[in-house]
Amino acid sequence: MHAMATGEAIDAEHNKSIENEANKYFYEGLQIEDQRLKEAYLSEALKKYMLLLNIYPNSAILATHVAIIHDNFEHSKIAKEYFFRAVNIEPTNPYVNFYFGEYYFTRKDYQNALNYYKIAYNNGYSGLYEVNLKLGTIYERIGDIEKAKKYYSAASAAKPTFSELKNKIKSLDKIYYSKSDYK
Repeated sequence: MHAMATGEAIDAEHNKSIENEANKYFYEGLQIEDQRLKEAYLSEALKKYMLLLNIYPNSAILATHVAIIHDNFEHSKIAKEYFFRAVNIEPTNPYVNFYFGEYYFTRKDYQNALNYYKIAYNNGYSGLYEVNLKLGTIYERIGDIEKAKKYYSAASAAKPTFSELKNKIKSLDKIYYSKSDYK
């Protein structure tokens, strides 16, 4: 019994080491400008994540990372499958939902993006600049100026040094004012 527990601990430690390496390649790969280097890093991360996903098939984070990599490689269908897998594993995980929202946002599918961003917002990401900015942008694009201002204001509060948002909120006030009955 003791030998098996020791073996399991070694396996878990080894798997954690693989995950750390995969994360290193993943995050560095997303930041690199050089396309060949980016692909090399993300390919290495993908190999490691796929190995880990075979060991931990119910990991929403691993499935999300695989989806993000496939999306970077423009494998849209495969990316979408892994995003759905992740959401089915953890339907309210804000990280999973934020990146699924990103998937749809980049494709200008604002209704689906809005759905996933709202789930992320309602499950712990309400104070994040990026989530509020995307929600504000979507609401502005679909013409809901009041909601756009609400989320832009929240994004501005999260990063008060970004003066562009304050200017955008002022311009939305003018649009809203010019469409109202008040002159």
